[in-house]
Amino acid sequence: MRTYLMAAVLSLAATAVSWGFDYGRYPAADLDDVLAEKRPSAGADIHPIPPLRLTVTLASYGEPCDAAFLKKSMLMAGIAKDRVDTMPVISCVKVRSAKGKVVTVFIQDPVAASLPKEVPLGRKVSLFAIHVFTTPDGPGLLVNEFFAGGATVAGTGGGCGCGSAQVHTGTDYEAPKGTPIPVSADGVIVKVETDEHAMVDTSDAGWCGRYVVVRHSYPNGRSAFTRYAQLGRLVGNDGKPLKAGMHVKEKYKIGEVGSRGEFHFEIRPADPATMDTSAYWQRHYGVDPAMEWSKYPPVDPAKFNADVFGGKAEAK
Repeated sequence: MRTYLMAAVLSLAATAVSWGFDYGRYPAADLDDVLAEKRPSAGADIHPIPPLRLTVTLASYGEPCDAAFLKKSMLMAGIAKDRVDTMPVISCVKVRSAKGKVVTVFIQDPVAASLPKEVPLGRKVSLFAIHVFTTPDGPGLLVNEFFAGGATVAGTGGGCGCGSAQVHTGTDYEAPKGTPIPVSADGVIVKVETDEHAMVDTSDAGWCGRYVVVRHSYPNGRSAFTRYAQLGRLVGNDGKPLKAGMHVKEKYKIGEVGSRGEFHFEIRPADPATMDTSAYWQRHYGVDPAMEWSKYPPVDPAKFNADVFGGKAEAK
């Protein structure tokens, strides 16, 4: 019988959430670089809808604006007419770039409605946008999603933000607030992130709010990390705060579901063949042993066989 490392987590009988937004399509970009791109002297340049993830400061909430040219440009760029006609875009927001330039961008209505609930004016926010056109006045950007701290966008189908949907870092589960989350196997806690606005700036980690990382070691010398994210209280069975270095047994309480009513679970096998050896990772996280987990890519929790990985069984 195949034994999966996530068996204890699944015992919560939580419901997996299927997220439709493809965060992986949106590479990080700098708004100032976009603003510096060449502009036409007249008319407009229609772009092939390149996706962008822009970290900016929110300067205003949704304000009415005319999206007629935006939709016309999307049609010219090859977007299906039925999608364009039904796309709810009647407002814009103002954002400030790193160099202080204020830019007006289009935003889908459900996303605009969520901004005041999640992001105070003057706070940084990551916008997942597409570059539709450029005029002499600047770029025409349409925001399809956002992340601020560990927050999600209510009603837009966005995940918890831990990585991308394309290489989703794990599985998201729904459960009532306060539900205890059990650790999936014996291990040692290596990271306790208590900051609700914590982020890890790698393509497959994302904004995950409060989280706990546990390292699991196997007889064959291998190890794997599990991460439990978007949590509420980070307490153990005794109600006391968790600490790095603690040894925990399978099913030990690793924290509680927070007010969002969901949590995120992922598995990252420590495999030298797949680890991030980039200068970027080394510069940002190489000096912090507690961040070692972030250099290993996640795997599908439903397909990870701990017995095979740890040498207790052979793959069939």
